[in-house]
Parts: sequence; structure tokens; C-alpha cells
Amino acid sequence: MHFPWCLKKCPYCDFLSVARPRDEIPSEAYADAVIAEFDRRRPSLGDYSPNSIFFGGGTPSLWAPTALGRVLRHITDTLGTTPNELEITVECNPNSLNGEHASALADQGVGRLSIGLQNLDAKQLKFLGRLHSPNEGLQALEAAVASPVPRVSADLIFGISGQEASTAADMAGVVADLGPTHVSAYALTIEPGTEFGARERKGTLPILPDEAIADTYSAVEECLEARGFEHYEISNYATDGHHSEHNVGYWTGREYLGLGCGAWGTLAGTRYRNTTVPTRYTESSTRWASTNLDEHGPGRLINEIEPLSPKTRLSERILLNLRLASGFDIEEAARQLGTEAWPDDRQRAAARLVARGRLARDGSRIYIPKAQWLFADDTIARLM
Repeated sequence: MHFPWCLKKCPYCDFLSVARPRDEIPSEAYADAVIAEFDRRRPSLGDYSPNSIFFGGGTPSLWAPTALGRVLRHITDTLGTTPNELEITVECNPNSLNGEHASALADQGVGRLSIGLQNLDAKQLKFLGRLHSPNEGLQALEAAVASPVPRVSADLIFGISGQEASTAADMAGVVADLGPTHVSAYALTIEPGTEFGARERKGTLPILPDEAIADTYSAVEECLEARGFEHYEISNYATDGHHSEHNVGYWTGREYLGLGCGAWGTLAGTRYRNTTVPTRYTESSTRWASTNLDEHGPGRLINEIEPLSPKTRLSERILLNLRLASGFDIEEAARQLGTEAWPDDRQRAAARLVARGRLARDGSRIYIPKAQWLFADDTIARLM
């Protein structure tokens, strides 16, 4: 479920988000619209049975907990399940999360919080456009860990100009020692449609050299693994098997229902995206019942619909599954999708990558050795 509002748009973010004062966010109207969309899509889902619900954004911690809970109860009641049977995650920013708010979310059935700390250095937080201070970030994490919510994840961004590898590792250590069950550590990525992307094109954005980013990546990995975190995906670490069930679903090619303004969904081999205009979506609760789910375009509630060919779906499995330490069985995936696993060009590319140590094959399972994760993007591109 995508929640499109933030207090401020971060310069590196390419997700749909619209800056709006907290007291102007239409929590109840948005809940009405999401419920209406779910009810419209429900008949086409068949025996759809989710194992996770993820409230992403934007900043879902700005959504009134009772309104969010109303959506959650409607969906779980309709599907004949309960919140404690699912992984239910809410993304949070430190300036919209405290102990009282975390407890309120727990009361609504939320079992996992993902907190966008991003950094613990005041200058780097300012560079990233974040509204919280280092201390506010740590207080939010401590409050979440102390709350009734059983699982807490913290997001960090490294690879920022001026950041030393040892400093990034120390930052990860401070966060890990506060008790989260999961840490996501991402290298700063410059996306074309963002403020940072525009600055990069103008040559005004300070960029850390690739070698320094690689050193930082290794230092953060060493720090977190020393504290018992399993590095199970290129950018993700977990203790005691607390992997992000929802994200593993994306990486392993599970289909997913997308609800909300700008949400993407993939069902029955077809990808769709809802309108990206918040006012159009918020005012849609009376329109969904008569909406044709096969129609899309400007002014409609559905912006895009894209049938995915078996070949495209396998390429996406390669793109996402190879982010996991376990890799995947490419031949089984190809059988499920009804396409060829090893066309000649992929077979040749795989042989070259295996010879260079960049790819490993165990029967029909392929994976990228951890020591080669820094080259994963290039490896995956060659296989696709």
C-alpha cells in the first residue's frame, strides 16, 4: 500500500511522494479510497492469499494509526486472515515516530517498523535533505525497539561524499547495538528524475569515488556480520532469520497486489500502476466500483497496464533473485514461466562469468558469490 505524502521531498528519492503539512493529510479519505480500491480488485484475485502487507511511501507514519488500522482490518477480515498471521510493515521517518506512535501502530496489528534513519552525521543528514537530527533518529529507533512492535528495521545510506569507510562502519555499529532485527544499508544511488540527478548532470553534486564506496560497503558488512547479522541480500542484513518477508517476495518473483496512489501491482502476469495524482486518488472512493480494471490512461484511476511476456518475467527474476545470497533455480523458474532458461547468448555469458568467478552454478541454481556482490549490477546485466 503506497502512501504518497511526506513533510518534505528528499533530493535523492525517486519514489512518488508529495510534500504536505501534517495537518493537511486526508487520512480518513485516503483510507476510504484504499478500501474502495481493494473491494473492486478483490473479485479478480481468486484464491489470493498474502503473506505480507507493506505500507510504503512517502511517509506512512504520517497516516493516522486508526485510519491505517481500519484499512488493515478491512483487508484481513475480507481475506479471512488476521494481522498476526502476516508480516505487516510500516515505513517510518524519525520525525513522525515516537514510543506512543509505535504503540498505537502495534495496537492496530502492525508487527514490523522500518525506520529511515539514513545517517547519524548532522552534515550528511542535511545533505540528504532529512528533517531529523542524529539524536532524533536514535531516539526514534530506541522507542521502536522498546515498543510492543516485535520487529524493527533501520535504513542507512552510505557512500556519501566525505564519508570515511570507518565512519560508516561505526554508524552501522551504533545502530545495530540498539537492537533492531534488520538493517538495510544502501549505497547512495543517483536517480535521473531527482534533484540529485539534476545536480549530477550539471556537475554540481559531490560524488564519492567507486573505490571508496567499495571500501565502505565492505566495512559496513564486516561490522554488521561481526554483530551476528546475516548478509542475506546485497543491501540487507538480518538477525535470527528476520528477513524482510515482503521484500523477499519481490526478489523471488511473487505476485503482489498494489493499492493506493501511484502503487504498482503485478497479478496474473500483468503489471499495473495507479494514478499518481493524490487528489484524484483520494476522491476516488465512489468511482472504484464502476472502474474497468482493463482500462488505463490519463485522467483514469489506473495510469498504466503492461502484460509481461514469459521472457520478460524471467529477465526480472534474474534481475531480482540474484540479489539474494541464495540465488535461484533458473531452470525451474523458466519451466514455471514457460520460457527458455538458457538461450545461446545467456549460456555463453554465464560461462564467461563463471570463469571469472563472478557467477557460481550449482546444478541449475545460479548465484553471485558474496565477494563479487560489488559487481552484481554488471553481472546481472550480462545475463539479462
